[in-house]
Amino acid sequence: MTNLYLLAAAADDGRTLGEKMSEAGLNTVIGISIVFLALAFISIIIAIEGKIFKAIGSRGKKKAALATETKAPQPAAEEPAESVESDDALIAVITAAVYEYELQTTGTVPANGLFVRGIRRRV
Repeated sequence: MTNLYLLAAAADDGRTLGEKMSEAGLNTVIGISIVFLALAFISIIIAIEGKIFKAIGSRGKKKAALATETKAPQPAAEEPAESVESDDALIAVITAAVYEYELQTTGTVPANGLFVRGIRRRV
């Protein structure tokens, strides 16, 4: 029973309900403000990192562009005015080129031959 009296005495600190509520409201405002400032700080850091990574990426693109500019320009292949080859003829030409390449690099061609199963055209 004495514990109950001690608990009641500790709870009654002499402040009114209005004073307790104003202190609780102030604690709430301070807590929300701290959380808001932390989130704002994190968002600023993320924005700065984005700019840094973007600058690093553009610098890499500039280096790649400079590397391609320093190479000697290659002559453009002449395109025929009219392409009358059928797909079968194109497949035959590509197969012959692959056959020749394999023959020159490895010295042999696979025993089962070479087969071009499909060609995708890029537009």
